[in-house]
Amino acid sequence: MLQMDNNTTYRFPYARYPAVRLALLFAAGIVLADRTEIGMLPLSVLFGLASGIYLLAEYRLRRQMGTGIHAAALIFYLLSVLLFGILWFRMGEYADRRAVPPLSEIYPWEQVAISGTVYTIKPTSTGKYQLDIAVDSTRLPGDTLQWTRSYNMRVVLDPAEDPFPSKLQIGSEIKAEVTVYPLEGQRNPHDFDYRGYLASRDIFTQAGLETIRKIRVNDSFWSWHTHRRWILARVEQNFDEPTARLAKALLLGYKDELDRSEKLAFSRAGLSHIMAVSGLHVGFILAPFWFLIPWFWTFRYGKPLGLLLLVMLLTAYAGITGFSASVCRASLTAGLITYGKLYHKIRDSLNLTAVAAIILLLINPGALFTPGFQLSFSAVYIILLTVPVIERWLPAWIRFRWYGTPVMVMIISVLVQVGLFPLLTYHFGEFSLVGPLANAVVVPWLGILVPWALVLLLVPGLHTGTTAGFLLNYPTQWFLAHLQDFTMWISDLEGSWIRMHVDSPLIFLLWLSALIVFASVHVPRLRWKMVILFLVFLACNSAGNLISSLSPKTLQVTIYDVDQGDAALVQTPNGRHVLIDTGRWTPDYNSARYVILPHLKAEGIDKLDAVFLSHPHADHIGGIIELLNRVPIDRIYHSGYPYDSDLYERYQSLAREKGVPVKALGAGDRIEMDPAILLLVYGPAAGTYGSDPNEHSLVLELVYGQTELLFMGDAGKEQEQRLLTAYDQMLDTDFLKVGHHGSKTSSSHAFMATSTPQVAVVSLGNSNRFGHPHPEAVQRIKSYSERLYFTSLQKALVFTTNGTKIWRTEW
Repeated sequence: MLQMDNNTTYRFPYARYPAVRLALLFAAGIVLADRTEIGMLPLSVLFGLASGIYLLAEYRLRRQMGTGIHAAALIFYLLSVLLFGILWFRMGEYADRRAVPPLSEIYPWEQVAISGTVYTIKPTSTGKYQLDIAVDSTRLPGDTLQWTRSYNMRVVLDPAEDPFPSKLQIGSEIKAEVTVYPLEGQRNPHDFDYRGYLASRDIFTQAGLETIRKIRVNDSFWSWHTHRRWILARVEQNFDEPTARLAKALLLGYKDELDRSEKLAFSRAGLSHIMAVSGLHVGFILAPFWFLIPWFWTFRYGKPLGLLLLVMLLTAYAGITGFSASVCRASLTAGLITYGKLYHKIRDSLNLTAVAAIILLLINPGALFTPGFQLSFSAVYIILLTVPVIERWLPAWIRFRWYGTPVMVMIISVLVQVGLFPLLTYHFGEFSLVGPLANAVVVPWLGILVPWALVLLLVPGLHTGTTAGFLLNYPTQWFLAHLQDFTMWISDLEGSWIRMHVDSPLIFLLWLSALIVFASVHVPRLRWKMVILFLVFLACNSAGNLISSLSPKTLQVTIYDVDQGDAALVQTPNGRHVLIDTGRWTPDYNSARYVILPHLKAEGIDKLDAVFLSHPHADHIGGIIELLNRVPIDRIYHSGYPYDSDLYERYQSLAREKGVPVKALGAGDRIEMDPAILLLVYGPAAGTYGSDPNEHSLVLELVYGQTELLFMGDAGKEQEQRLLTAYDQMLDTDFLKVGHHGSKTSSSHAFMATSTPQVAVVSLGNSNRFGHPHPEAVQRIKSYSERLYFTSLQKALVFTTNGTKIWRTEW
C-alpha cells in the first residue's frame, strides 16, 4: 500500500488517499462535537466562513496559480470538513430528539397504547422476555392525543403475570397497553450504560407490558421477518438442540439463546467476534463470489451484472440476520471492496473502506463511539496495512502451497488480535492471551463450514431427520459441539486472559504509530519517520508517568449509587483498595454484581485489601457473597453484632470456606492498612445498647495528611451521643458519609455541630419507601456543612484528597 519511488526523498502520497483524509477529519469533527459545547449558531457561522473562503480560494486558484492560494484552499477545505463533522453530529442529536417521543421523560410510570411490529424477542436470565417493537402509533395518556411518528420501544413481558402468547413471534403486528419506564443513563463509573446500549440500537423508550389487545402474524413473502423466522426454524431442523443455539449465533448472529457463561467463555477465548455477524461472516459469504469475478470480466455486461448479484447477496444475508448494525457495516465495506475488485480498483481498498466509514457516519454519526464500529474498521485497516508486508516476508514455498492460506489466516489473526489490544482493553477491561491461538485453530474451519451450513439451510426438505440431511450436516454439527467444549476449556486455562485498564490516549497513539512502522517496513524513509514518531509518543508517555509519580499522592473515595444502600471504595495513596459496605441485596439483584465489580474490573483492581461491613443489614452487606466468589479479599472486618439472617450466616460460612479472616472491631482499634494513612475505629463501643444493629455500627475515620474522612454506617442519635462522649473534638472532620441515609434519627444537632464537615454525602435511593432523607435531617446537615450531596440526585460521587484539600472528581 505504501510505496517509495526511486528518488532519494520520500513524500507520503496524500493525494492517493482522499477518502481516508476525509474520514479522519469527519470523525475528528464528531469527536469535537461530543466533547465541546459550542452552539449551533456560531458553528454555522464558522462553517459558512470556512466554506466561503475555500470556494473563493479555489476560484482564484483556477485563474491564477500560486503557492499561497493553494495552501489557503487546502487549509480551509480541511477546516470545512472538520466543522461539517461537528455540525452533522449536532444536527443528528437534534433530529433524534425531534424524531423520538420523549415518553420516558414526560410520561414515566404512565400507561400508553401502542401499535407496531415485533422485530426481536429475547428471553432474559430472570425468566422474562424483552420485545423490541417498531412502534408506528402511540396513544398518549388521557386518550386525547395520538402520536403517529415511528420509533423503537423495548417492552418487558413477564410470563409470571401474563402467559407468553403463542402467536407472538418475530414479525407479529401487536396492539397493546404498556407502562412507560423511566430510562436513566449511567449512575456509577464504568457501570453498564443501559440507556446508551439501547440508544446504540435506536431504542429510546422502555416499558412494561400491561395488556395485549391484538396480535396478528405477518406471513407476507415481502417481509424480512417471515424469511428470518423460516431460517431460524431451519437451523433448529438441521441441528440438534445442544448445537442449534450455537449455530444460530454463529450463522445468523442470533445470540439471544446463549447464556451468560457461554458468552463470557467465547469472549475470554478471543472468539466472541465469530458470533457477531460482521466482516468475518460477510467475507465467508463473498469468498465464492470472488472466485467468479474473472468470469464476469469475460462478457460485455459482466461487471454491472456481478455488482447487481453482489448487492442482492449482501442484502439477502443482511435481511435474514435482522439488518443489525454490524452486518450492514460489514456488508457496505465488503461491497465497496468487491466493487473495487470487479472494476480493477482493488489497490484503492484503503479509500473504499474509508468511503464506507463516511457513509455510515453520515447515516449515524454516533456510531463512531460504539465498540463495534471502532473494532471492525480497525481490524479491516490492520489487515489492509499488514497483509502486503506479510506476503513479502512469507517464503514462496509456503505462500503457494495448499497450507499457505491457513498459515496466512493464523498470522493475520495474531496481528489483528495484537493490533486491537488497546481497543479491547479499553472497552472490555480484558484481553485474551489465547485469542490468537484459538482463532488460528477455529477460523480456518469456519471459512469452509459457515458457507456450507448456510447453503444447506436453503435446501428444502433437507434436515437431520433424513439420512442425507444428517450426513451433510454432520461435519458442522460435530464441529460446533467440539467448538463449545474447546472454548470452555481454553477460556478456563490459567493465564488464558488478563484484566487490563487502558485510559491514556497516548497508548492508542503508540499502538497506531507501531502499526504504521510495521506497514512501512519496506519504505525506509517513511519507516524511520514513524519510528521517530513512535519514540516521541513513548517519551511523552514515560514523561507523563514520571510526572505522575512525582506529583503528590492522592486518596480517592468513590461513593457508589447503590439505590437504598451503602457502598464506598477507598483507594489509598500507596495502592491499597478498601471497600466500606457492599450495597444492597434482593432475590434477583445485588450491588456487587451490577455496580461494584464492573468498576473494579474497569479500574484494573483485582484484589481487595479489606472489606468493612458497618452492620449486618442487607442494604450494607448485600454484595459480600458475590465479592467473595469473584475477587480475592484479604480480610473482612465487621461490627461483631450478632444477627439472625440467612445472608449474614451465608457470608460468614463462605468466608470460612475460602479462608478469608473475619474480625470484629470495636472503639479504639486501629487498622494498619497503608503507611500514608491512619485508619481509626470509633465505634461500636463495648457493650450492648438495645437490639438495633444500626446503633452498633462500625464508625471509621481515615486520616490522610491534614484531611479527615468519617464514615458513619447507619449510626443513629444514640450512637452519635456515645461518640461525642468518648471522642468529642476528634469527630471534627472534613468529609462525612452521613449516617443512616439521612434519616430523622441520625445527624443530630450536637453531632453536626461537632463534626462540621466541609463535604457531606447521603447515600440513598430516589423515592424510597422509608422517606429518606428526612427534611429535618437535611436542614441540620445543611446548617453545619458547606457542600451536601445525595446519590439519589447526583448519582455516584468521587472525591479526591491530596492531604490538604478535598475536591469532587467528575467521572
